[in-house]
Amino acid sequence: MRLFRADGPVYEFISKFTDMVLLSLCWLVCSIPIVTVGASTAALYAVCFKMLKNEEGHVCRQFFSYFKSNFKQATLAWLILLPIGIIIAYMIYLYYFGMSVMDGAADVFAILVLVAAALYIITLTYVFACAARYENTPVQTVKNGIFIGLRFLGRTVILLAITVAIMFAALWNLTTMFIAVLLVPACLTYVHGSFIIKIFEKLEEERAERECREETERHKALTEAEKARKNK
Repeated sequence: MRLFRADGPVYEFISKFTDMVLLSLCWLVCSIPIVTVGASTAALYAVCFKMLKNEEGHVCRQFFSYFKSNFKQATLAWLILLPIGIIIAYMIYLYYFGMSVMDGAADVFAILVLVAAALYIITLTYVFACAARYENTPVQTVKNGIFIGLRFLGRTVILLAITVAIMFAALWNLTTMFIAVLLVPACLTYVHGSFIIKIFEKLEEERAERECREETERHKALTEAEKARKNK
């Protein structure tokens, strides 16, 4: 039966399931030092982008290859975001437990915390995918994450809703938590990647069209300048 053949759906499911478990474990191990979370997540995105195009090879080998190649850019971007996240977490703590000393400013403080947290989460949604796809400075990588998240806000909301739903299901009980450790990092990144890759392709298409238009206008200007020179 084709169902159980090497190119059949059962084998393909088992193969994909195994890849997801391996990738999740690779991500978990490489994220243990905390400072390497950025490089680990960028590598996970890079492999998932390959999987979405059915171009993946040995996923663990690819993961560590991308981990090495993206290490500097993704790690520095993460080291920019990590202290900001700590500050926002402290602001949230202060709002809930320290408002007694600043009751008059509670509403303003709450709005600032909400805006800061929203921008931070939006940035985290895209920044490591950007690091996996494009070579940029760490600061520019963070800026790109903010820009993409705000420009495609509707898709960002969908991605965040999916993330919340998956995390809620993962934390349901001890069994789902154990399963989540083995599957959620890679599966969630794969789902995110399926949305983000389309955004990247759209942006790349727009950039190619813009460059083509600029080249046409530049060529036209040179042609007109050459005609004007000859008419003198």
